[in-house]
Amino acid sequence: MESGLQALLLCGDDKVVRVLRRVLSELEIGVEHCQDADAAVQKLTRQRFEAVIIDCTTPDVASRVLKGTRSAPANKRAIAVAIIDSQSALRGAFELGAHFVLFKPISLERTKASFRSVRALMKRERRRHARVPVELQVEIVVGGGSGSLHRVTVDLAENGMAVKTGSSKLPPSFQVRFALPQDASQIECRAELAAKT
Repeated sequence: MESGLQALLLCGDDKVVRVLRRVLSELEIGVEHCQDADAAVQKLTRQRFEAVIIDCTTPDVASRVLKGTRSAPANKRAIAVAIIDSQSALRGAFELGAHFVLFKPISLERTKASFRSVRALMKRERRRHARVPVELQVEIVVGGGSGSLHRVTVDLAENGMAVKTGSSKLPPSFQVRFALPQDASQIECRAELAAKT
């Protein structure tokens, strides 16, 4: 699959699974199918998915899996799609955290139309949170320029970089200097410490 997008599907209805597999395949979205909640939660803790599609016929099971999705660091931002039986289940699906809803019986055309929108969101979220592994030399300037630390990045993203700081204590904000590969010009910017792990 060229795009590499992945969806976890929790559904025991064979007809729904067939329609979804066909649509998702046409949209170049890989499908990891589970028939029970335990297997789905286990996969959510071990793999990254851009979407989680859940048959909400049993609300307790759907709730458990959606909570598992939000508590798994790699899947917090996965697009949640609920498959429901009736209009009366709509509110419950959104309260569980669904972004999109498919009504049973699902049709090929409605499912295609819905998943074109889902796919666009999946791709946008992936781009927003994509991290490119790269090791760059970074100078962290602390104390208003009175000192500096030389460290190495782990990765870069649209909204920041991860740096190996070791046991160094860093202030909440500081200056950073680095150069991108094959570019001699120095980049200097103000940085804020987001988290230390």
